[in-house]
Amino acid sequence: MRVKRAKVYRKLMQFYQQTFEFREPYQILVSPDFILEAVSKNIDLSKALEEVVGGKVRVLITYCSICDIRKDSPQREKAIATSKGFEKRRCPHKTPIKGIDCMKEIMGDSNKHNYCVAVQDQEMRSKLRQIKGVPILHVSHSVVVLEPIPRHVRDAGKDRLGDKAGLTELERKMLKTVKEEARQARGSLRPKRKIKKAKGPNPLAVKKAKNTKSSSKSAPGTKRPRTEANANTKSKKPKK
Repeated sequence: MRVKRAKVYRKLMQFYQQTFEFREPYQILVSPDFILEAVSKNIDLSKALEEVVGGKVRVLITYCSICDIRKDSPQREKAIATSKGFEKRRCPHKTPIKGIDCMKEIMGDSNKHNYCVAVQDQEMRSKLRQIKGVPILHVSHSVVVLEPIPRHVRDAGKDRLGDKAGLTELERKMLKTVKEEARQARGSLRPKRKIKKAKGPNPLAVKKAKNTKSSSKSAPGTKRPRTEANANTKSKKPKK
């Protein structure tokens, strides 16, 4: 599993742990169509499920689902062999019914047993999304994936956390307002970044130019500058 995907799944399961009190080993109720799809993709179910939820698991299957797997299908033998390694979850049906319908009755309108559900059926998954606190898994492109948390479930989770803290609705709104004001205050007090101006070179690091000695002899064709000593010698005439 990719590191980024594993990080996302870990955060999702932390949400279920903190909000709906999920604990290891996670109980995963599997449907017959999920098992058949996983077997057709050569997926090691126990290992794949542990990697997705990030912990130990108890894989559960109902008697009705086992009866569905035993029906004629291309992956029948492999699916039966795989399901033998799972725990049997009791169901109230003496006469077997469809595995999906059996799972619907077990889940009901609330996930009181804290089950994770692995299922391929779209209608079943849509129904499970309406129940608060149900991690849903399915096979996609030869990989077992964990669905994102629906928005209404996240909102319900926040309310549950607030109730656990003993806060009323008004207190939660006030707390949210205070947090927002504190965040804005931190932003206004943040010092502005100074723009560094371009500076000249360090004078100590600049190499000084060497002084060149002026030549004592004048260049040919140039007049020698008149000095005061030369002027005095020329003004004095020799005595006769």
